[in-house]
Amino acid sequence: MTLPQVDALSAFWASVPPPNVQLKRIALALGLPDTQPLHTSATPTSAEDAMRAALAAGLPVMEGRPDDPMLDLIGL
Repeated sequence: MTLPQVDALSAFWASVPPPNVQLKRIALALGLPDTQPLHTSATPTSAEDAMRAALAAGLPVMEGRPDDPMLDLIGL
């Protein structure tokens, strides 16, 4: 990347920030806590740890096969 390209990119980002910056600003405006990304040392070591981390993040988590009659049609 050349210096003129860097200048053009920073000028563009001044008016339209990258998505990660926009999402962080939206989260802060909604009152969500400012968090740091997970480090590799915080990677879950087991399925239970991964499910616990997902639940703590507010993600829907299930274990096993979903109870959906439409799955019977495809043989899952």
